[in-house]
Amino acid sequence: MYDVIIVGGGIIGSSIAWQLSKKNQKVLVLERNDSASGSAGATDGVVGYHTKKPGVQLDLAVQSIEMFRHLQEELGPEIDIEFEEDCGGMQPVENQEQWDLLAGIVEEQRKSGVDIHMISAEEACKLEPNLAKDIMGALYCAKSCGVNPINLTFAYRKAAEKLGAEYKNSAAVAEFLIEGGRCVGVKTAAGEEFRAPVVVNSCGSWAGKVAALAGLDMPIKPRKGQLAITEPIGKYMTAMLQCANYNVIKFRPESIKDQTILKLGASLSIAQTKDGGVEIGATREFVGYEEENTFEAIDTMMKRAARFFPALKDVSVIRFFSGFRPYTPDGLPLLGEVKTLPGFYMAAGHEGDGIAMSPITGKLIAEMIVDGKPSYNIDAFSPNRFLK
Repeated sequence: MYDVIIVGGGIIGSSIAWQLSKKNQKVLVLERNDSASGSAGATDGVVGYHTKKPGVQLDLAVQSIEMFRHLQEELGPEIDIEFEEDCGGMQPVENQEQWDLLAGIVEEQRKSGVDIHMISAEEACKLEPNLAKDIMGALYCAKSCGVNPINLTFAYRKAAEKLGAEYKNSAAVAEFLIEGGRCVGVKTAAGEEFRAPVVVNSCGSWAGKVAALAGLDMPIKPRKGQLAITEPIGKYMTAMLQCANYNVIKFRPESIKDQTILKLGASLSIAQTKDGGVEIGATREFVGYEEENTFEAIDTMMKRAARFFPALKDVSVIRFFSGFRPYTPDGLPLLGEVKTLPGFYMAAGHEGDGIAMSPITGKLIAEMIVDGKPSYNIDAFSPNRFLK
């Protein structure tokens, strides 16, 4: 018998496991593959304010990003999470329409007390000398940070296991045990049964399918992102950078006129890793669980990269890959207990913000389970908003 069973051992599930273990809970984590085999293993490490939805999401992100500043010390030195503090976040702008759209988004974001502002082309190129000079300007946030998402996932896991959390890999859940209207445990595909008064669904892009096993309709679906990694090169860039289309597609998709861009959800997301490779992305595609890389997406991504960083056209790409991001209709994650099934908690639906939001998500879910309420009001993220 466990205190809490977590279904999904990725970055969110492992953060929750760590926080629960700190509160002396006996935790079992069931993972259908291995930790970081989902979104965290196929994404960039942007930990930024400027990519967050204005309002309640950004307010929560401010707290989460502040937690990152002490996270390595708390997790321990065994795994380097490669946290880059205040490396900056930038989104170059190509025309007046993009400038006006981003300026409007920035105005809303600044209400959360974050220092995000528009800068001139000259200022942007001074910060990033390899950036194309023919831009109009850029959105800039000096306090945005970066992290290695795979290392962070395993750092959470290792810290949780050191405190007694138990992980089972290759343990897909096939059924939820429901007695007297409550969720009281799970049954795996191998036929094993595990019981606990609390079960947490932190299955990322698969969370909707997993919730359906409990008879719940939670509108989380996969959104594919394709990425590329170049060969290691010398120091080339500092900021975690996206083109203006990144925020426009995320917050104002109706303004996108190019149908290919809209279909692919294609925008430039680019950063240099610690070993010198340049990570280039990305797309936001609704294609179910089809995970193959496509020529159309790769061609679009590479052209966007060369448009903003011309010298990259002579750099070799060594790997293409893709991953899923858990999309929700209103762009906010589902966090908390489902009122129609006591004992069943949702902690998923962060889409492209799960890395940055992982510290605060783990903390608040653990507080809800153990203390009865979180230290910060997250009613806006309740999964009950989608109950019919």
